[in-house]
Amino acid sequence: MFTFNKQAQLNYAIVNDTVAFYICVRIADESAQMKVLHSGIDLRFNTLGKKKGGAILHFPIGGKPDAANRLNPGIRVDRKKMHLMFLLQMQDMELTGFKNGVNGYQSIKSGKNGILAAINWDSTNVMVYEARIPFSIFQGDVRAVSPLAVGIIVKGAPKPQHTDDPTQGSMLPGGQGGQPGMRPGGGRNMEGSMQDHGDNMKIYEDDEIWRLLVVAKKEN
Repeated sequence: MFTFNKQAQLNYAIVNDTVAFYICVRIADESAQMKVLHSGIDLRFNTLGKKKGGAILHFPIGGKPDAANRLNPGIRVDRKKMHLMFLLQMQDMELTGFKNGVNGYQSIKSGKNGILAAINWDSTNVMVYEARIPFSIFQGDVRAVSPLAVGIIVKGAPKPQHTDDPTQGSMLPGGQGGQPGMRPGGGRNMEGSMQDHGDNMKIYEDDEIWRLLVVAKKEN
């Protein structure tokens, strides 16, 4: 039931029963994982069927650069140790646009209002994200909406405060500098430099996936 999104480099599934939405995201690409570590994922629900705004569940909450920086591709680290550091730091979600009494920060372990969210890595270092969002937390009856727009937005990492000139080297989040496009003999390959720069800039961009769903009706 998973669908692959090439732009975001992830597999995702969005399903529902008669009481809740269930969303799962699998990310094997390390650059895409870095974006999640830096800025998190928004799950958005627009009852007007528009691919923007709406009620939002934001998890994990970013701003923990130490864990994210150490997971930069190309840097040899103890992956299991870094994953554990991240999991210990990311224990909260933020809810906005839902009904009164639901919005705000909430521990992922509380299970309050039936909302569940979790993230971890499997044995092959694929990041696995899961969430359960009950119909009961929305302002209206989502089963009466046709269609409902559901979005998975992988937030871009914050841009560093320095030049974006590709001839000056690439600075990734976490201070991973370097001289992109260098030939083995030391000469600069400008075509390679520009390509590397373009690839590096993708980490600062949001990746948006939207689906229009007809929600399962309540059982009689």
